[in-house]
Amino acid sequence: MRQFAVIFVDALRLLRARALFWITLGISLLAGVTYLSIGFSDHGMTVMFGAMELENPAITRGSEMAGMVYFGVFAMFIVPIWLSWVAVILALINCSPVFPEFMAEGAAGTVLSKPIPRWKLFLFKYLCGLLFALLQTSAFCLLVFFAMRWRVGTWNLSVFWAVPLVTLMFSYLWSVMAAVGVKTKSVMASMLASLLFWLTCWTAKLSEEIAWSAAETGMVGNLQLSAGQQAKWKQNQLLMELPYRILPKTSDTVNLLQRFVRLEGDREFSLSEIVSALEDGAPRKDPAIDAAVERRSTGFILGSSLAFELVVLGWGGWMFCRRDF
Repeated sequence: MRQFAVIFVDALRLLRARALFWITLGISLLAGVTYLSIGFSDHGMTVMFGAMELENPAITRGSEMAGMVYFGVFAMFIVPIWLSWVAVILALINCSPVFPEFMAEGAAGTVLSKPIPRWKLFLFKYLCGLLFALLQTSAFCLLVFFAMRWRVGTWNLSVFWAVPLVTLMFSYLWSVMAAVGVKTKSVMASMLASLLFWLTCWTAKLSEEIAWSAAETGMVGNLQLSAGQQAKWKQNQLLMELPYRILPKTSDTVNLLQRFVRLEGDREFSLSEIVSALEDGAPRKDPAIDAAVERRSTGFILGSSLAFELVVLGWGGWMFCRRDF
């Protein structure tokens, strides 16, 4: 534990010395204040501390839907856009020099001259990157936690589910960055590899959604397929879904937040109720929409993603242990 503490403090000093570390914190604070600016009045929802008002009788101050809509903004916009894209990209940029700079001539040799196994050193460096992402997400969720208390009057601990989920999603990309960083000793190569890998995961998810929709519902976007076309999609569905099944589920991992959240009175999150309330002011449940959120099991999403990550980490650790310093 002492060895890990020393390595973590050293990594934290390296990150703090970079201007991007403070820029990231500033942007996180700005995003949190923006979320805090959303509130509710007697006529509907307000934005920018009351500067704008969106009239809607279903989501007024103190209404049952106010809490669900407020958390919906967090679960469907803040988490997927800010925590899952902007914050992760900034975290990757911050962490990208960790392994390449450590692999530089002379840097690793100093540490390895001390009695610490190479595999443990690799693991400690990897965990340092995860802790950075975890601390960044935790600070943001803490602000959201108090914002929900102020705006809708509830202490909703389920917002903190975003911390392990976003950290897990980051870990999929961080494992690739770490392995490529060990292999190439290049900050740019490891950064580009992780972004390309992320794009590949997103493309695999999009391909899976199109294949499932075409085979099961006969729809591709707004296009209605014929019976023959739908049958062909069913024949090729497994092949189309194969990359998705193998690769980590980046977006699905974060979207698990919508399953785990519990609102006031242990009420479940309902995407269909939010959509209908915002459209016409009448919240209605649509089982088809809500069921689509849980189409893949939690075990499959996390299990297959972590299995892929372990393979990549094993490859990176093996190269690190065999590298000459």
